[in-house]
Order: sequence, then C-alpha cells, then structure tokens
Amino acid sequence: MPLDRPTPPPYGAGPEYTLAPPRAEDRLDTLALPLDLRLPPPRPEDRVPGGPWRADDRPLPPRPEERLQGPVALPGHRRPDLRAALTAAGITPEADDAVAVAEISGLGDATVRAVIGWIEAAGRSSWARPHAV
Repeated sequence: MPLDRPTPPPYGAGPEYTLAPPRAEDRLDTLALPLDLRLPPPRPEDRVPGGPWRADDRPLPPRPEERLQGPVALPGHRRPDLRAALTAAGITPEADDAVAVAEISGLGDATVRAVIGWIEAAGRSSWARPHAV
C-alpha cells in the first residue's frame, strides 16, 4: 500500500479519528479580523506636497548651450578603421606602423576619414584585384 494514497476504509466503516470543528479564524464565512483595515493617516509633517501636474511644473530638457560639451567617443576609436583600410589596400601594418596609426587615429574624425579615403583611393588605383561574384 503506497503511503501517498492510503486505502479507504470499507463501506460503512467510519474513521477512527474525528476532526475538530474549524476555529472562527479559519472559517471563511466569519470575519475574525478588525473591521477597519486602513492605516492611520500620516502625520502632517510627513505628507508630500502633491497635486496635479501643470505644464510649467515639468522639467524642460537642457538648451543646446547648456548641454555638456565634450568628446562622445574615445580618441582612438578610428584605429580599427585605419588598420582595415591599410589591409584592404594590400599594406600589412607592422609593429612600427602601430605608433603612426595611433597618432593618426587620435586626430579629428574628418582628418581620419580623409586619410582612409586616400588609402582606399591609392589601393584602388595601384593594382587590380579580382572581385568576388
């Protein structure tokens, strides 16, 4: 006989035990709790002043002249682009070239874009490469 499913007693035989009637706290049809379940109101000094929002109460975004000015990206974020342009042009950057690439990538974005454009133009005009189909 499994322990999780005991065999019921034979028909007509009552169990050996008798359950006690449920307590008033355990019954669903009676309310053994206090009738007023609300918390007391907060003290006046603890209240947060509030009310409906007005259009002039909301904070406005900063004006362009008040916004923080500064670099958005790191200075060497163009270094992988320079290495890729050199490799695509057929120039394998060596250890000595790393210093030059780092110096060029530290220049402004417009300057780095121009240098990459020059490298790509020189690579296109120097030798013909087969194109993948």
